[in-house]
Amino acid sequence: MAVGPPRDSGGMTTWAITELGPHDRQAVADAGSLADAVLGRGMFTVEQVLEDLRDGALLFLAAYAGKPPVPVGVAAARVLDDDGYRDLTAPMPPGTLPATPPSAGGRRIGRLSSLAVTAPMRGRGLGSALTAHRTRWLRERCTEAYTISWLHNRQGRSEGLLRALGRQPVTILHDYWLQATTTGDLSCLQCGRPCHCPGLLLRLPITGGRTASGLGAGR
Repeated sequence: MAVGPPRDSGGMTTWAITELGPHDRQAVADAGSLADAVLGRGMFTVEQVLEDLRDGALLFLAAYAGKPPVPVGVAAARVLDDDGYRDLTAPMPPGTLPATPPSAGGRRIGRLSSLAVTAPMRGRGLGSALTAHRTRWLRERCTEAYTISWLHNRQGRSEGLLRALGRQPVTILHDYWLQATTTGDLSCLQCGRPCHCPGLLLRLPITGGRTASGLGAGR
């Protein structure tokens, strides 16, 4: 599904956002290459994205610009199952978030995950549009949602945008990606392997969010 793109003052289309589906293998692979270049290697695998899209637990967005169109942005959001919630909380200090899995309390926990925009497209509203789209998707499915903003020393940090869109800071997480960049496949563009960058945990409270019945969940 394509989202109507903005137009600049000259009437030219600057970008368009598309929701990718389980049959968009090449588009997912192209988006993965963009994410690797902007965020660091190993953010996701094509096969895992396609599986989660089939389950309906994942929103995967790609933004395109130019003629012919090329990827200029990628973003994802997901509804977490119990395993996904454990993956989210495992690197955090005990007590940062409740240890009880979502299924035990009827909660629907969402997560804003990867957001990457190419340098020429930053500051033009694309990151805001991708995040607003993901927020709407999560509000329809979840009771609360979390994201971790990478507090690196490069342009393109996202915490200002996330705060402006209603995220509430919870705490700063130190060495959150240490394990994933030591024994896993992730690699940080700021400090390589292992990653010692801090991350800001933010929460989006959702009033009247969906309950656990009738919806799939993924990692």
